[in-house]
Amino acid sequence: MPRANRVAALVEQRRYTEAEVEADGILRAATRLAHLTKVWEIELSTLANLAAALCGQGRYEEAEAIARGNLPHADADTAAVLQRVLVRSLNGRGRHEEALAEARRLTPDRVRAASGTWDIGAATALYGLGRRTEAETAAQQALNTCEQFLHPIHPRTQEARTLLSRMTAEDPLA
Repeated sequence: MPRANRVAALVEQRRYTEAEVEADGILRAATRLAHLTKVWEIELSTLANLAAALCGQGRYEEAEAIARGNLPHADADTAAVLQRVLVRSLNGRGRHEEALAEARRLTPDRVRAASGTWDIGAATALYGLGRRTEAETAAQQALNTCEQFLHPIHPRTQEARTLLSRMTAEDPLA
């Protein structure tokens, strides 16, 4: 499982290409071991992180396919990761209505590692739909959550701050 944790860490550090290579290696190894032991938990966890890495590279269609294809088989924790990736991939493809529906479909997981992710996804979708006031509120909530639970220079805190800044800096009359 340390290699799977490495993939997650690489995704959090925005080192998406390295994360993809590491995930591919884990999946190849899991395929070789499948006849010897159960590897589905490692596979699903790795696939969730691979999908996140693909989103980070702008490969939203591939990420969406992985998320949708594996959600039915995932345990609660992995399903939450896949669901967040699905929201991000839909936003990345400009399918904001679907992203918002997915972001609101499940109760957000309240683990520190996921701090702000649901609100960032919802804020991005709302902004893409032109619902600026709601988007700003969601982005502010994301930033508040990130600042409460994550380090000030954590990538997600920076992402929430950048998203909110972009929303509030743009002139709606321009």
